[in-house]
This record gives sequence, structure tokens and C-alpha cells, in this order.
Amino acid sequence: MKLHHRSRRAGLATRALVACGTAAAFVLVAPGAAHAADPLGCTRTPNGTTGGDNIVCTAGVPGGQTVSGTPFNDNITVTGGIVNGTISTAGGNDTVTITGTTGTVGGPGGNGADGIPTSPAGGAGVAGAAGGVGGIAVGTSGTINLGNGADRLTIRGGAGGSGGTGGNGGAGVLSGAGGAGGVGGAGGAGGIGSLGTINDGNGNDTVTVTGGAGGAGHNGGGGGQSGPLGGAGGVGAIGGAGGVGAISNSGVITAGGGTSSVTLAGGAAGAGGNGGAGGCGQPGGAGGKGGVGGAGGIGNSGGAVNGGVGKDIIKVTGGAGGNAGVAGKAGNGMVPGSAGGAGGTGGTGGAGGVGNNALVNGGKGAGSVTTVTGGKGGNGANGGNGGNCCLGGTPGPGGTGGTLGAGGVGNSGTVTPGGGTATIANGANGVNGANGVNGVLNPICSC
Repeated sequence: MKLHHRSRRAGLATRALVACGTAAAFVLVAPGAAHAADPLGCTRTPNGTTGGDNIVCTAGVPGGQTVSGTPFNDNITVTGGIVNGTISTAGGNDTVTITGTTGTVGGPGGNGADGIPTSPAGGAGVAGAAGGVGGIAVGTSGTINLGNGADRLTIRGGAGGSGGTGGNGGAGVLSGAGGAGGVGGAGGAGGIGSLGTINDGNGNDTVTVTGGAGGAGHNGGGGGQSGPLGGAGGVGAIGGAGGVGAISNSGVITAGGGTSSVTLAGGAAGAGGNGGAGGCGQPGGAGGKGGVGGAGGIGNSGGAVNGGVGKDIIKVTGGAGGNAGVAGKAGNGMVPGSAGGAGGTGGTGGAGGVGNNALVNGGKGAGSVTTVTGGKGGNGANGGNGGNCCLGGTPGPGGTGGTLGAGGVGNSGTVTPGGGTATIANGANGVNGANGVNGVLNPICSC
């Protein structure tokens, strides 16, 4: 009997331990903080009184891996690499921000060597290097699943890097010509916003996807001055072209059951660099042409935007074309009887991006509004001023102003209004650049 009582007491103790263990286990998982291990490069910290987490990933989200939110208000920020995996928010009002990497900046070109008596002409400047391409924010296998709260998702493609400045031409000696300037480096293209899949939840979500901006083209190098005994001034170089803006969305975006706001914007293009100034000489060197502005990015290309059952607001816009670079001033005629150079031609403005060339379906709810607009064209730039002269020389003519960039077509794909209205408009054109001013005849020679 004593053995029986001991066994009974042992059984009761075991059941009590099991019950306590079960309760303890329940306490550990009840707050909902349990989640799969975060990818390498992600850190997670409590965000205070909201009960959610601040999750920061600095190396993107690799394919096959997942970043999961909590049932509370989370902040998820992804930089440093592409999202090819999955981001899933749970409950709560979450904020998700994904930004592609920025392209590298192009290095400057070296200056040309000055002439020497045995080789009197100045050397040409070296072209500046092009800027690097911006990184894609969400890749083809990337998936963003928003939960049932009022979530805010912002995706930005990486900006292209700016180009490097062109080197200046070297000076001539004796009767040597000045060296030509080096071409300015082109700006890098922006990175695409999203190639993946975005699924809204049933809350009132706000989704904004923007293509990366194109990098700015840099200035062309100036032409070198000729030698005092003769030779033409060096020609100024063309400015670098502006980088093209990137596509905003080429994936699939599906609105959920709430009132969703979806805004897609193609990346703005980079501006063209200015043309280099012509060198003084006999005659003066021509000014460099201004760099062309980049083309704006397409708002929705190859992708699909599908409104949900709620009263959705969908806006798709092409990126603005880049403004052109101003042309370089011509070099002066530096001795009596020598002519001034011709001013360079102003750069051409970049075309605005197409709004949509794929599929945009408006929300099914009554009162849904869908707007699709092409991007504004970039402005053409002013022509360069002509070079001055003295004592019997001929002033140089001013350069022609650059041509405007055309506004982007609003829609070349399919747009349906759903349960509301759909408006389509082309983008506005830019403006033409003004002609440069002719050079003047001065009583005193100058450079």
C-alpha cells in the first residue's frame, strides 16, 4: 500500500509538472512573437509601446528566405540588396520600406598634357567615367504579403550614379593647337522598383512603388588654349547624357478587400551635363554641345495592377524626362585678325516616360478612381555664346538652342475603370532652349 501511495503521489507530481510545463510553453508563445529565423543581415528589436518590432535588413532578402512581422505594429526596412524572398506582415498597422542600392559615381577624366616645343599641340582631355546602374528593389521571385491592418508599403528602385567630369584639353605652345576637352561621363540608369508580387491585405493599405532616378550626366571638359604664335583653340567637349529613369512596376499588384491606394511612378531621368567651353586661339575653339537629358521611366510595364473589391485609388505616372545640359561658350580669338569660335548647340530634353503599357484594372468598388498619365518631357537647353574677337577678326555665332523633350504617352496598354472612373492623359512637353548670343568685336584682344 505504501508503494501504491508513493506511485500515486509520483503520478500526481508528474501531471502537475506537465501542466506547469504546458502553461509555461503557452506563456512563451502567446504574445505571437514567434517567427522563423530572419535572413543574414537582418536585426530585430522591440519598437516600444506598440508591441511590434523594428526589423532592419541591410543585405536584402535572399530567395527562399522570409521576413515575418508580428500581430502588432511593425516597421520593416530593407536596404543593401534585392528582395528575392518573402516579406509577410501579420496583424497591426505595419510600415514596410524597401530601397534598391545606389549606383556608383563615375570618376573624373584626366586633363590633357600641355604641348612642348617638339610636340606643340596640347593633348586631349580624357572622358569622364559613366555612373553605375541603380539596384532593383524587389526581384522577380520577391513577394510582399501585407496583413489585415492599415499597412503602408514603399518601394524605391536605386538611383543611378552620376557621371564623372571630362578632363580639360592641354594648352598648345608656339603655334600648337589647344587640346580638345574630354567628354563628360553619362549618368547611370535607375533601378527597377518591383518585378515581383505584391498582395494587399484586407485593411486600408497604401502602396507606393517608384522607379529609381537616373543619374546626372557630368560636364564636358574645356578646350585648351592655343600657342601664342598660331593654332586653333581646343574644342569644348559634349556634356554627358543623363541616365534614364527606371520602370516602376513590372510585377503583379493585387489590392485586397479594403480601400487601397496604389501609386506607381516611373523614375525621373537624370539631367544632361553642360558642354565644355572652347579654348582661346587663332581662331577660338567651338563650344561643346550640351548633354541630352535622359528618358523618364515607365510607370507600369509588363506588369498588372488589379484593384480589389473596395473603393480603390490607383494612380500610374511615367517619370519626367531629364533637362538637357547647356552648351559651352566658344573660345575668343586671342590675337588681331583671328575669329571667335562658334557656340555649342544646346542639349535635347529627354522624353517623358509612358504611363502604362501593360494592364491596369480599377477597383471593383463604386467610386474607385484610376488615373494614368505620361511623364513630362525635359527642357531643351540654351545654346552657347559665340566667341569674341578683336581688330579685324570675326565674332563667333551663338549656338542653337536645344530641342524640347516630348511628353510621355499616357497609355499604350489596357486600362479598365472597374466600378468607378478611369482618366488617361499624355504628359506635357518640355520647352525649347534659347539660342546663344553672338560674340562681339572688342577694341582690345582678350582671352
